[in-house]
Amino acid sequence: MRILLTNDDGIDAPGLRALADALAELGEVRVLAPARNQSAVGRGLSYGRMGPEGSNAGETGLGDGEEEPFTVTIPREPHELGDAVHGTPSDCVILGVGTFDPDVVVAGCNPGANLGAHVLPRSGTASAATEAACLGVPGVAVSMDVIGMDRSALSPTDFERACDVAVNVVERAVDGGAFEAVDYLNLNVPRPDRDLAGLAVTRPTEEYDMHARLEDGQYRMHNPLWAGMAAGEIPDPEGSDRRALLDDRVSLSPLTLPYDPTDDAVLERLGAVFEGSLDRR
Repeated sequence: MRILLTNDDGIDAPGLRALADALAELGEVRVLAPARNQSAVGRGLSYGRMGPEGSNAGETGLGDGEEEPFTVTIPREPHELGDAVHGTPSDCVILGVGTFDPDVVVAGCNPGANLGAHVLPRSGTASAATEAACLGVPGVAVSMDVIGMDRSALSPTDFERACDVAVNVVERAVDGGAFEAVDYLNLNVPRPDRDLAGLAVTRPTEEYDMHARLEDGQYRMHNPLWAGMAAGEIPDPEGSDRRALLDDRVSLSPLTLPYDPTDDAVLERLGAVFEGSLDRR
């Protein structure tokens, strides 16, 4: 099995090293990961933001003035694990799929769960698996709950159990034909100091809430769902990913690519609504 491994926390993250070591038992592992932290960038690409010297500094540019039109150079540096790419997780997936031809793309292991239908598009970890699926390669996003733990003190050993679970899931998914029915998987494992109560195949919760306020001249943002999860109280129903994790179960959500075409009835209705919309009223 040929496995492309990436993450969104950067190539020096302990969860990536732990997952690289664990996946080695399944076959050849190639690591292309961001050179620095790229958490919560979603499916952002460096393409379109690369400067003339190949720096991802926010400049606008599509490479349309180069000798090879619409092509940009994304810098990389050799690393003991693989390639440190000065780009996003989706960059890494595109580059790895195009140069390595993997059987599966794995992203993680992320320190922090990635849960919920409204949150997954924001996650660089989950988005790497989505990008793989868009390119026709199965993807698996791997995350571990760390609420209440000191993230700065995490080491590869803290991720060992989560990575063992991930290896089992990847092997079963590939060998068992899971990707004939779904495009990618989102795997979340409870924090390492809690006993596992089993694995649940789940749906991403649709519960979502964020609070904001302006206080002392500063905007403040509060995530009540994470606060609730830390307190052991969440509104998510049975069968959802967050509920499974709070109940000490591994959550495995099988996912298909988004943006399904709208059905004909809706298209006709909207066609009537917008008919003549280029003409001023």
